[in-house]
Amino acid sequence: MKKDWMFDAMAYERFVELMLIISPSMEENAMARFLSQRWKAYDMEVFTDVMGNIHAIANKQGTIHIGLIAHMDTVAIQITKVCGNGLIQFRSIGLRPHTLLGQPVKILSSIGFIDGVIGFDPTSQFGQPKGLVEDDLWLDIGAIDYNDAISKVSVGDLAVLVPRCIPLGEDCISGTGIDDRIGLFVITECMGLIVDSYPNVCLHLIGTTQEEIGLRGSAVIAAQYSLDACFVIDVDYATDIFTSHENQMGALHLGKGVGLHVKSDNNPVLRTLACNVAEEIEISYQKSVGRFIYGGTDATSIQLQSKGIATLNLNIPCRYMHSPIEICNKHDVENAICLLAGCIERISITGQHAFIPELN
Repeated sequence: MKKDWMFDAMAYERFVELMLIISPSMEENAMARFLSQRWKAYDMEVFTDVMGNIHAIANKQGTIHIGLIAHMDTVAIQITKVCGNGLIQFRSIGLRPHTLLGQPVKILSSIGFIDGVIGFDPTSQFGQPKGLVEDDLWLDIGAIDYNDAISKVSVGDLAVLVPRCIPLGEDCISGTGIDDRIGLFVITECMGLIVDSYPNVCLHLIGTTQEEIGLRGSAVIAAQYSLDACFVIDVDYATDIFTSHENQMGALHLGKGVGLHVKSDNNPVLRTLACNVAEEIEISYQKSVGRFIYGGTDATSIQLQSKGIATLNLNIPCRYMHSPIEICNKHDVENAICLLAGCIERISITGQHAFIPELN
């Protein structure tokens, strides 16, 4: 496998399509519908499950079952109370209060999308000395009173930061919800690169739900098909900023290559395979240890399903995760796609089914 996928102008257009889809945790149907149409173009069987995960299968006759997994949901907020003056209180799903001041949002209501703004008191010290908390913020949709507000929105409605996608310089892309549309993009583009190439490998493209609220969608994956190995594509915290925390997480820099975790929920045999492939076909990669020794991605719940499943994270370094604008580097995406394709080729050639560490 050569390194032969490039993040060119046409690829960027396909990426922007993904970026503009609204898909908060618990309301991922729009993304699932979009992926269903795109994946069916590869002549794949596509179905969903009770959790809303979308699952596509290629080369069903293959004897080695490999999962390519990314989550469909994004961070969001949820309406908790509509007040008498028409202002709206909310709770956060993965968003920190200090990132929300004045941000435009779109609410998924029963009558369609409603525009709003995160309101705050500009004369305060942003919640000091206690620190900014959700109670210091509210949602403003321009309603004149309670009745006006409830004619448009309801308690329980979800809202997302207004989707944006903006190129930065020659190599970087920025936008809202790169986490984890970039992962969905990687597995989709990889499939376009390798479809029908390895008939002994049954490929499972899986978009999971509710990752941001406890890795919930991925917890039912193994009940549907017995997978030999899973590659989980997600973002990870880039450390090339002023407060890097590299003493805890190790170094992970934009433009230096795809990240490979060395942590408990990644299989060492699969990681060694990926490192060997990367070195042989000259793909840049970075080893990182992540924020914690385990947890944070769908690999955590998938690894412990059935009799245990070999998992490996391929991470795209990302600045400003879970904020209104995240930033990644195109070259890291290229490396992730080519490495993923190379790993599948290697597994097909060797016929490797098991990824159990040797005792000697």
